[in-house]
Amino acid sequence: MPAAVFFDLKAAPALKAEAARLARAAALGLGRRAGKPVNLVYTDGPGIKKLNRAFLGKDRLTDVIAFNLPPAPVPGAPWGEIYVCVPVAARQAAAMGHSLLTELLVLTVHGALHLAGMDDSTPALRRRMNVKTAALLRKLR
Repeated sequence: MPAAVFFDLKAAPALKAEAARLARAAALGLGRRAGKPVNLVYTDGPGIKKLNRAFLGKDRLTDVIAFNLPPAPVPGAPWGEIYVCVPVAARQAAAMGHSLLTELLVLTVHGALHLAGMDDSTPALRRRMNVKTAALLRKLR
């Protein structure tokens, strides 16, 4: 999957160096759609809150938001965008007892699964999506 990775916040060089791994995680999540370009944007709290308010009508922080983009007549135009909130990911990583990079991988795959059409609006759908995320992360390692 062609992926462009953006950091809309100050990020440690080590995190930026892992951008290719993050992009590969998204490609796994997209499966058959992996040839489609996707933008991965790692942002801060105000950035994700602004997106959540503007596009989803929720005035709160969230960990990841994914947008399918309308088809564009330009070859190579992005098919979708995944926004991950790094500060929320850091808090979740600490709560789960794993690294920030692991949490960013989880959220990147989660966003890619949303782009690929998966839904997590009910407990059963969320469990299904979590199982798929875990399976894809095992492939990545």
